[in-house]
Amino acid sequence: MKKHFLVSLSFLCIYLLTSAQNFPPINTNNISIARDSWGIPHIFGKTDAEAAYGLAWANAEDAFAEMQEILIVGKGKMGKYQGIDGAKADFFSHVIQAEELVNSKIASLPQDFLQYLDGYAQGISRFAELHPEDVKVKGLFPVEAKDILKSYVVIMSFLTDASGAMDKIYNGKLDDVKTGLGSNAFAINSSKSADGGTYICINPHLQMLGSFSFYEAHIASEEGLNMAGTLFLGGTSIYMGNNENLAWGMTWNYFDQGDIYKLKMHPKKKLMYEYDGEWKKLETKKVWLKVRLGKKFTLPVSKKSYWSELGPALKSNESKDYYAFKYPSFYDITAPLQWYRMNKAKNFEEFRAALEMLGISMFNIVYADKDDNIYYVSYGQVPERKDSLVALEVIPGDKSANVWQEIHSLDELPHNLNPECGYVFNTNNTPFRSDCEMNLAYKLASPKYVDRRPADNNRAVRLTEQFDALDKISFEQFQKIKYDNKYSKNTYLVKQLKPLLEADPTKHADISDMLTWLQAWDYEADSMDVSAAILMVSIDHLFRAKGYGDKQFISELSVTEEELFTAVRQAKAWFIENYGTIEVPLGQIFKARKGDLEVTSPGFPDALAANYGKRNGNKYILEYGDTYTHFVKFDKNGVVEMRSAVPFGNSYHPEDASYFNQAELFRTQTTKELSLDKEKILKEAVEIYHPK
Repeated sequence: MKKHFLVSLSFLCIYLLTSAQNFPPINTNNISIARDSWGIPHIFGKTDAEAAYGLAWANAEDAFAEMQEILIVGKGKMGKYQGIDGAKADFFSHVIQAEELVNSKIASLPQDFLQYLDGYAQGISRFAELHPEDVKVKGLFPVEAKDILKSYVVIMSFLTDASGAMDKIYNGKLDDVKTGLGSNAFAINSSKSADGGTYICINPHLQMLGSFSFYEAHIASEEGLNMAGTLFLGGTSIYMGNNENLAWGMTWNYFDQGDIYKLKMHPKKKLMYEYDGEWKKLETKKVWLKVRLGKKFTLPVSKKSYWSELGPALKSNESKDYYAFKYPSFYDITAPLQWYRMNKAKNFEEFRAALEMLGISMFNIVYADKDDNIYYVSYGQVPERKDSLVALEVIPGDKSANVWQEIHSLDELPHNLNPECGYVFNTNNTPFRSDCEMNLAYKLASPKYVDRRPADNNRAVRLTEQFDALDKISFEQFQKIKYDNKYSKNTYLVKQLKPLLEADPTKHADISDMLTWLQAWDYEADSMDVSAAILMVSIDHLFRAKGYGDKQFISELSVTEEELFTAVRQAKAWFIENYGTIEVPLGQIFKARKGDLEVTSPGFPDALAANYGKRNGNKYILEYGDTYTHFVKFDKNGVVEMRSAVPFGNSYHPEDASYFNQAELFRTQTTKELSLDKEKILKEAVEIYHPK
């Protein structure tokens, strides 16, 4: 059954008094936070709501300043927090009518989940009450469930690039394409594992620091919640990880997520647009944005947007035309509910039922469980329409036939359950290559707009090369594969670099030394590798000059030989300027940094150990990459082994032991042991306490 998004304008004017839920105050004596030797919080509550309170409290103890940003979005106070740039987020929230949506739909959410959200809201609000000096914006607290829901609506819409669509309308750059970020997730079942177990690797690649970095926690209750893994700072549930029965990871996926429509305006009558042969009037939406200027002064700024039958509408600053844009996330508030249900699922059927909610707007999902199921789906809220319409940069908005009304069901999304070859994966490659072979028939039978990454990157090639070379894989081998630093000669990028790798160095005297090192490269990147350092810096200069990103590791790397050699010359100049030599090992220039502390970064762009640095003076500082790594092995009875690592540590306070205590794990590409066993956790805990 498809999920319908036929939404009338009337809901935007309704304000239901549902935010004042009459849930009892949380009894914090029923909550225990056990900190293990790594500082990871294991939160135990009698009820789910008490566990949620504890999660909010523990997260605030470690990163209160950072987790507030998501709440600031939900409260519409980004302008007061970040000035003009923050006000853009507040305006985006206004344009998509996030508050009206939440007010109209919050009453439809189940009471158990609303009580869970209320517990979380009580926890973070109480922490703020006791630490007023650390609150970033006046009036931010207390927060309620509706504020949290609103933040999810805005963040989900942001992740699907609806904010990018708004920016394109304003600035007239309607042909811009988002490059996105990365991640790995893969799983094998008993037909491929050496010991008959089921293994999964969860390995998202996002920001190393800040609101979209990952926080590690374990949350459990006497109502069936027992989930360990990771979440964004300020998240209300574990976003990916495992419970006793199942596990899942998520990676960034690439489908056409929404549409921009050009409205046909009346030549004389203001704000009138034609739709199905009738003239209709845009509904004007006004907002006063509070914009911080300097440290103390806040300036109110009036802005207006519009609402049409096609969704939110704006007037272009450049062309003065009117455009509407429509994304499924504008009409749905169930993302945090879905994550909560996924956390509590006991088997594949319950997990799949949670997925059928279609509340989370995007992400590939790779799944494994103790029943030996492995599963992949290119998940998300995918509007159903014609490929010919989606191919247009801007769709004519005068006919309802051009405007999507439904999203695809779960069964209609690219998926793969228990393939014969015994493994599933995604590394931000095409969703039609999720096991040992590209499924061309499936691809041809599917809409083109569900696959905007039509090929494989190096990570996909290297993963399948290693899986296919081994008849059976041990859990140790499985983990080692994730930390692979090698490029395949069959990778798209390597093929595009052939002019460099096959050039005669004597014909390029000024960079003959650089070419000699490049051609001596063994296709593997370790911290002592000079060739890898030269390649990384050369690619960086090339991609900067061309405006390229992650996408060009798969396709559309359109460069001339002259541009390739120019990038190498620029890289050589950079080395000479900063080090006086080109013979600089990768580990000397590639660093991961948190505050004043620094560690050599392992990995390489688009290696399975994927790490991406940004040039900063005479170094490349890790910007996004292996932000979380989590391995699980199941047998038929449940979890056999769990291991994980974050790049630095859970805390954002330099004085805390857990600020940088996992940096050595990150550098050496190793992990720590985890457990879901309450008795074991409490016995080995460094500290056990109740939140206040």
